[in-house]
Amino acid sequence: MTTYQFEAQLRKGEAYEAVLDNFFREKFDIQPVQMCDQRRGIDRIFTSKKNGSILKIEYKADSKAAQTGNAFIETVSVDTQQKPGWAVYSEADYLIYYIPPLLTGYVIQMDRLKGKVDLWKERHATRSIPNRGYNTIGVLVPLREFEQLAITVISPFLLNRE
Repeated sequence: MTTYQFEAQLRKGEAYEAVLDNFFREKFDIQPVQMCDQRRGIDRIFTSKKNGSILKIEYKADSKAAQTGNAFIETVSVDTQQKPGWAVYSEADYLIYYIPPLLTGYVIQMDRLKGKVDLWKERHATRSIPNRGYNTIGVLVPLREFEQLAITVISPFLLNRE
């Protein structure tokens, strides 16, 4: 099994964030956040160009979902410390879950996602992902089921406009 390297994953994540920023820039002014907000599960602040409303956004990119057909919903970030995963602690209003190989994204209200975590843990398999000295644990949710939570599905055509 692959052990994930934090620095390499961070670089990939930043590249995917740029793709998403580019896509959403048309309708929102986008502000990256400080590390203190990132620790709260917030990656961006979106301000609507239409009405000025402010939204806290969490970005997640999951390339493996294209192969497995499952979204990895992180419930435990660091198992050795029982540190909660983003699906439990995030203070974002919305999750934007991007699957790069499919050029597809799901926009989901975070409160709705959090409300499904316990049910998903009962119904679906969990996986432990090794990192250096700890594991990250998550539930594998079929993309068809995950998509039903989405308020918007971003299609390949739209994301390919770079």
